[in-house]
Parts: sequence; structure tokens; C-alpha cells
Amino acid sequence: MRNSKILKIICYITLPIFIGIIILATFYIELKDSTYYSTEEYFNSEDFLSTYMSKLSTVANRLIYSNPQYNNIKDGDTYIFYSPNGEFDYNSINMYFLIIYKNKAFTNVELTSEVSTIETIKNYISTIDDNKSFNIIDGKVESESEILTKRAEQYLGSFVFTYYTRDTDDTNSIAIDNSYTNDEIYVAEYNSNINYITTNINDFSIYSSYNENFIDTSRQLIICKFIERLRPYETVFYIAMPICTILSVLILLYLLVSVGHKKGVKGISTSDFDKIPLEIICFIGICLVGMVFGLFIEKFETTDFNLMISLIFTVYFTTFIICSIIFDTVVKRIKSKTFWKTTLIGKIAKVLLKILLKPIHKFKIFSDEVRGTSKYFSNATKKFIMFFFIIVFLAFIVFILFRSDPLLFLLLEFALVAIFIQKMVKAISDYDKIERKLKEMYEGNNQNTLNKEEFLPVFYQSITYLNDVSNGLENAIQDRMKSERLKTELITNVSHDIKTPLTSIINYVDLIKQENIQNEKVKEYIEILDNKSQRLKKLIEDLVEASKVSTGNVKLNLEKINIVELINQAVGEFEDKFEANGLDIVINTNVSEIYIMVDSRYMYRIIENLFSNISKYALQNSRVYIDLQKIEEKVSIKMKNISKDKLNIPAEELMQRFVRGDKSRTTEGSGLGISIAQNLTEIQNGKFNLIIDGDLFKTEIEFCTI
Repeated sequence: MRNSKILKIICYITLPIFIGIIILATFYIELKDSTYYSTEEYFNSEDFLSTYMSKLSTVANRLIYSNPQYNNIKDGDTYIFYSPNGEFDYNSINMYFLIIYKNKAFTNVELTSEVSTIETIKNYISTIDDNKSFNIIDGKVESESEILTKRAEQYLGSFVFTYYTRDTDDTNSIAIDNSYTNDEIYVAEYNSNINYITTNINDFSIYSSYNENFIDTSRQLIICKFIERLRPYETVFYIAMPICTILSVLILLYLLVSVGHKKGVKGISTSDFDKIPLEIICFIGICLVGMVFGLFIEKFETTDFNLMISLIFTVYFTTFIICSIIFDTVVKRIKSKTFWKTTLIGKIAKVLLKILLKPIHKFKIFSDEVRGTSKYFSNATKKFIMFFFIIVFLAFIVFILFRSDPLLFLLLEFALVAIFIQKMVKAISDYDKIERKLKEMYEGNNQNTLNKEEFLPVFYQSITYLNDVSNGLENAIQDRMKSERLKTELITNVSHDIKTPLTSIINYVDLIKQENIQNEKVKEYIEILDNKSQRLKKLIEDLVEASKVSTGNVKLNLEKINIVELINQAVGEFEDKFEANGLDIVINTNVSEIYIMVDSRYMYRIIENLFSNISKYALQNSRVYIDLQKIEEKVSIKMKNISKDKLNIPAEELMQRFVRGDKSRTTEGSGLGISIAQNLTEIQNGKFNLIIDGDLFKTEIEFCTI
């Protein structure tokens, strides 16, 4: 079930739908009763009041501090500054204003020939259709809005500003705010024309009106429309939300279990994409999501509601696809235990850890050496340490006794140093000789022995140990070589001595078979004699070959071969034997060509021995499975069949020579086939393994591909 590709595709298709329903339901439930997205409730809420008064306070601030940067006209002695309405858009309020301070005024009303004076602007603001007026004259609030009338006074303190001017009439005032430095204020204080002024709400005349509808391009209006579209599905959301949550959790759990598993592939299946550093994939994913979000934000102020919905779905599904790709590769990396290996952080951490652990490792080695050589330390190193302290003590005595005679003192000190150096050089030289001897032993040369008379006395015991070990190894090697040589000679000689009369027996049996013998009983005896002689011949040939393989006396002719083709050829040649026993051969492979570097003759012998074993011992009228798979840079050949006899023997014992699964030896066979196949595999740098599970007989061969 976890290997089903179709089920995974269904999960990846349905999961964004379920998550989308959860998001929509949550969005609707959280915002459906919010006053912020309801025109009826928002314009009677504290949010509206705060936003509206903040907007007017900001405009008043601009009038005092920033008026030179705006266009202006004059109405008598009054300067009228104006700016496009968009500069002062606050959230979704659609309003017009005129704020007057002394001989200056600020408005966002578009000035025309008909609307260009204080009075015409006031009239325009108060007569806009469907707008509610809000005025503050001499600190008193006048409004058609109930909330503004009752609660606006608490915000009037925000109209307090402090500035200074160099003109007594304040016509061209220069205001000071927090952006000025202390040095500028200090210099200004010495100007005789400086006049500090602090304003309050009584100094302003404010005329404004607003429409109790959201601006067409406002986010509040878009969300409000969205909520209204979802309102008919309110009951569905309450039912679907828990169901979709449960299904989403189940799908995620299934994906966590199934990701990385592929039908016909053992273990976790990864691709080249899963080897790319995870940080690079995440960076590219974030960039792509950012590009889509950028497009969404750019078009967010659109008045086309359908376009907005389309953009939302585009952003959502793009984000889901990218997150799914990252989720898939992260799970694969974790399951295949390559997560940290395929991240830049992991690689850097590995290098840093290696650098940090290097001193600790050296210290551990030193500690192990100290612990492992504690006995030697007490016998040899202790003597050197004592010798060093004796030299130091003698040098101190020489200093005490002969310090008054500098020449004699220097000579004695030089003699002591020379003795110490000579002793240390000799010890280092002896140590190098011991190390060279150890290297020779490691390389297999055990013939030379060390003469302990050439070494310092502290090394005598070590020299004795080395010589004894070297002689013991040399004797053991010679004995084994002699044993192997005698065994090989015995097998060769016996085989030769048996083969000569056996050849004569086979030839005479063939001659007798050509005679016209009428006695059926005699014919039966001749047939048995022929079968047994052929079996004995095969046994001798296997014995000789097993002897050659085990001693390494085999000359390999390595060449590039297609193992798939070789196995198909072997199956064809054994077809008659397989059919005679009712065996159905099933070959499973994911490629048509797998090339390996082996000796084709010996590789065929391996397959021939295994097929011969199957044809003899497999359960009749059963299936035999041959699996060929290329996994990374290796090829795996697996053969599985059900044994017709009970396998009452361990796999390790079955791979030994002259051992068969049927202890009674009621079937033909030398018991050398599997042993020869194993040895031929290993001398060609392959791996051979045999597994017995009940009556299931399974062989596995592995080679490196080229």
C-alpha cells in the first residue's frame, strides 16, 4: 500500500483541497463577526474613531511643519495648501477635509475655478452626497455621527504642537519638531526674532465629511465581499472543518510513511534532486513564492474581485506545490539517513566538528597508549626519566662545587650534556630499528631476527618478544603453505590416478552400449554404470576446480560483459531441465543492460552451478525468481526457490565443501557447486551470500558495475 503511486498522487491532489477548506473555514469563522470588516459596524466603532482623528491630526501636523512643500493659492490673506487625497489615505476611509490655522489652510479637495476659496471649499465638503459632516470649531465638536459627537473629544489633545517662528506675524513660520538637532535649537535661541508657539485644538478650524462606505480599492472592502460570498456556506464550514482536519492529518501520516518507497525497489528510493543541498532548494522555493506574492501584492488594490480570488488561488497552489516538493525531499533524506549530509549546514558542521575533535582524538590516542603501555612505562621509560634526573642532579652538584672555576665548570657540564645526548640518540636509534622490524612483520617478512646485544638493556625484553613472535608467525606461515601444497598435490594426484581408469571405464561402457544386447536386465545395468561413471567424472572435475579456486591458482581474463544477457543465455540452456521439473522461471529486472568487469567463463560457471542446484533441489511445479537490479553503482543478482526437501542445515555449513541440503545423499551432486560459485565470485571481487528461511532457498550475488 505504501508503494502505490496512484494513492500518493490522490493524496497530493486532495490534500491542498482539504487544507484550503480548513483555511477558508478558519478565515470565515474568525472574521465573520468582526466589526472591522462590516460597514455598518465599523463606522460606529472605536477603530474608525481612532483612525479618523489620527488622520486629521496628521494633516494638522503637516500644515504646521511641512506646508512649504505643497502647492498653494491665496484667498485674501490666507494661504491654501492642497495635496492629492491619496497621500492621506488611511485604511478604507473616504473623506474630505479643510483645516485652517491662522492665515494657513490645508485641504485634499481638488481645487478648480469654482472651488478655490475657503468658503467654496467648506461648501463643497458639506454638500457631498451621502457624506456625513464632522467639524471642530473653537474646540467644539459638530458632527452627524453619533460616535464622533460623543467620543471625539478624548482625541483633541493630539492637536498640541510646539514650533518657533522668526516673523512676528507668523505668515511664513518655520516650525521646530524632533527632527531638529540641539545645535540648531541653540543657535536659534540667540536670534532676536525667535518666537515660540504652542498650539491646541482651539487654534484650528476643522471642516470634514466622510462616506460610510469602504473605498473601492481597500482591503476591507475586498475581505468584506469575500466574507459575504462565504456566508451561505457557514453551516458547511462547521461540518467540513473537523472532517477535513482529520483527513489532512491521516494523509500527512500516510505520506510520511510512504514517501521514498517505490514498487520493486528495496529501501528508500532517492534521486539526484535529493542530493542537491537543501538550503539551495529552500532558497529557490522562497524566491518563487516571493515572486508570486509580489505579483499578488502588486494587484491587491484591484477593484476586480474575481481577479483577486484568482490571484489568491494562484498564490495558494503555487506555495503548496513548492512546499510539497520540499516536504518530499526532506522526508526522503531523513529516511535514507542523508539529511545532514545533503545540507550545507551539515557539511560545514562536519568539517568544524572534525577540526574540533582532532585534538580530542589525539589526546584519546595518547591516553590509550599510556594505558596500554603502563607496564612498559615502568620498566623502560621510568629508567630514562631516572637517568634524566640523575644528569640534572649531577649538573647541580657540579654547579655547587665548581662554580668558582668557570672553565672546569663548563667542561664538566658539557660532558654531562654529551652523555645525555648520546644516550638519547642511541635510544632513538634502537626505537627506529624496532619500528622497522614491526613494519617487516606487517609486510610478511619474518625471516630476520634482531640481535639484542646491539640494543640498550632497557629494550632487551622487547627484542625477545619481537623475535619470538616473528619466528612463530614464520613457522605458522610455512606450516600452512606446506599443508595447502600437500593438500593440492594430493587432490591432483588422486584425481589423476582415478581419472585414468575412469576414462577407460566410460569408453568401454560406450562400446558395450553399441553392442546389440537383447537382455533387458543387462541394458539396465549398463545404463546405471554409465550414469555412475559420468557422475564420478563430474565429481573429479569439480574437485580439481575447487582445489584450484581455493588456492588462488586461477588465471582471470577480465572483460566487459552484459550480465542480463548472460543470465538469459543460461536460462535458455537450462530450459529443458527446468521444464522437466515443472519449474517456471520469472526474471525481474529494471534495465536491459548491466555491464560488469569479470571473467565471462568463470561468471557463466557461477550461474551454471546455481542453476544446476535449482534444477536438482527446487520443488517441482513451482516458481523460481531471478531478480536483477542496478542500485547506484552495483548490480544485485538474487535467485529464490522453494526446496523440495526439508532444509535442516545452516546456510554457513551449506557453503562448505562436500555439504548438501539432503544429509542422506539420496540425490546426485558433489556438494561442491555452491562452494565453487562462492569462491569464483570472491576472486572476481564480488560478494556471495546464501539465505535459508524455512524452505526458501535464496542466493545473492553482488558486483560493481562499470
